[in-house]
Amino acid sequence: MRKPTEKHPEPVLTFGAPPNLANVTVILVEPAVPGNIGSAARAMKTMGLTDLVVVNGPKDFSTHQQAIMLGHGAGDLLKEARAVATWEEATDGLHWLVGTTHRKRRAQFPQVIEARQAAAKVAELSHKHRVGIVFGREEAGLSDTELRRCHDIVSVPQAVEHPSLNLSQAVMLFAYEVYLASLGEIPKPRYNLATVHEVESVLNHLATSLAKIGFRPHQGDPDSFLRSLRRVIARAPLEKRDCNVLHRICQQIDYYVKDHPKA
Repeated sequence: MRKPTEKHPEPVLTFGAPPNLANVTVILVEPAVPGNIGSAARAMKTMGLTDLVVVNGPKDFSTHQQAIMLGHGAGDLLKEARAVATWEEATDGLHWLVGTTHRKRRAQFPQVIEARQAAAKVAELSHKHRVGIVFGREEAGLSDTELRRCHDIVSVPQAVEHPSLNLSQAVMLFAYEVYLASLGEIPKPRYNLATVHEVESVLNHLATSLAKIGFRPHQGDPDSFLRSLRRVIARAPLEKRDCNVLHRICQQIDYYVKDHPKA
């Protein structure tokens, strides 16, 4: 007599989820439909990722039938996913941001690196720090402003120009690369990185203090100056103590301006 077919046969290769994956957050920016969120959650769970953040997504996506159906087996991730309204909420507490894109960008952006290279970096950093991998809108991807807030810009090598990966495919591929990179012995990060928000606070303090002593950015555009500072810092990531030093420098500028008002 033939045995009934198992509904969920045991996979051929399973290695468990390395502990560093708990520090990796997947951020979906304005996904169009609940089904894409469900598919992304399923891809994440398959590769041991559990922290999902949705920025301005469809309402009640966690209970939507389409999301539940396409997120088969990942209902717990959908229920625990955090729905937020702003970039600041989505990146709160994170130390490093990886922005994904499939479009060529202007020279003012950091050099785009391949997914496998980025995954090795994520695996290393996530042993000690919280890392966010950010995916953009299905039609337009991440905006230039959003990509400028990321430390690394990452893409997937493709054989043809079209079609590009859909959202859940992109999440699956990056999740797979991060999972593989996290297996076995990998180097531990040497630094105690500042969070994204701590660095942003320093950047704004620098811009404000410099303006008090007459500094004027190129063409009078303060946003352009902040973009330049972010590129510099992305090359030499700041530790918490570095942020404290820069704040103290800015404070001395502020004190000097206060004690020496313009005539």
